[in-house]
Amino acid sequence: MFNEMTGVRASHRDRGISVAMKTFGIGFAGICGVSLVRTVHHPANTRAIAMNRTLGYVDADR
Repeated sequence: MFNEMTGVRASHRDRGISVAMKTFGIGFAGICGVSLVRTVHHPANTRAIAMNRTLGYVDADR
């Protein structure tokens, strides 16, 4: 399953919205029996990278 990038308007950031969207997607994948979830982020978006690492995402071997 592919978990698309999250996008939260600047006025709504720092409320846990992107983490909630990601964890909902991960949970849905689990319900569907999916064992691999991938995501992407812009390489300069350090906040998104940190969030993805916290959620357990790792860099994929290409």
